[in-house]
Amino acid sequence: MEIPNSLQNFHNREMTFPVVATRATKKVPTKINVITLSIPLSDARVINLVLLTLGISLNFLIILAIVCKPSMRTSSNLYVVSLACSNMVILIEPLEEILKWSIDVNMKLNMDYVCMISFDVSIITLSILKLILYIGIFREQVSFGHEMLKKTTTLKGILLTWSSCIISIAIGLHIYDFFEGDMADIYVWFTIMFIGMPMITSIATDALIIYELYILKEIEGSWRMRELKQFVLLVVISIAFLTIRMPYRLARAISFLLPKASCCTDDKRERLYFMAKAYPTAFSLIYIVLSNDFHEIFQVRLWNI
Repeated sequence: MEIPNSLQNFHNREMTFPVVATRATKKVPTKINVITLSIPLSDARVINLVLLTLGISLNFLIILAIVCKPSMRTSSNLYVVSLACSNMVILIEPLEEILKWSIDVNMKLNMDYVCMISFDVSIITLSILKLILYIGIFREQVSFGHEMLKKTTTLKGILLTWSSCIISIAIGLHIYDFFEGDMADIYVWFTIMFIGMPMITSIATDALIIYELYILKEIEGSWRMRELKQFVLLVVISIAFLTIRMPYRLARAISFLLPKASCCTDDKRERLYFMAKAYPTAFSLIYIVLSNDFHEIFQVRLWNI
């Protein structure tokens, strides 16, 4: 059977397919928290060593005081332990630097991931601590009060906070690598989300706590000093977070939008970064000075001695 010439020509013709160029996989992930040192390297190492030593020792002191005494393992104090752990996460960066120059060990960690986890978990935990205080005031009158303040519920809340932050930040950093051109917009929106929403919740809870404590004072004739002191402690810790920890995150976001902004130059962001690493020390000192629970443990220890 003879094959028609048209079919034979079609059969003998070479078939070609268009080749679509794919984007090469980046070997180095996008870097966000890049700090250029303007001070001598030896000075930076001394500062990192001091911040690491004070931050780790004082926060561990708080954690041990809460964990080792059964009466201290309340819902709010367990969130304080979570807050102390999130504060110490940022100290991984000075630890990495010290290990690198002292014993030549390179941990090869993603510092973007470390800094963002520390910030996001801390600000969310502060908001939860104020909510726990508000619930604690009315746990006898509210049906779900005791359930919310159970240790199992608290541990679930801590696990949810950490896991949700870890997952969201991992997704965000992955997006940065594939959409580097839009990285500034993405980072700014993530910053707004993890600052704006917790701040709104925190301020609203502060207003509710003040109002309810005032109403209770009118009814009972005196302030509830324990709840009032806890509220003052959380407010002072929050103010320290706003003034010490948050400026670097805001400066980094502003520098993405306005690279030539005078408020966010490399030198100023370097100072803000060192200041952010001082927040674990500031938090622990505030807690040690203002916490009634910590004072009670300290007095018991001295009495036993």
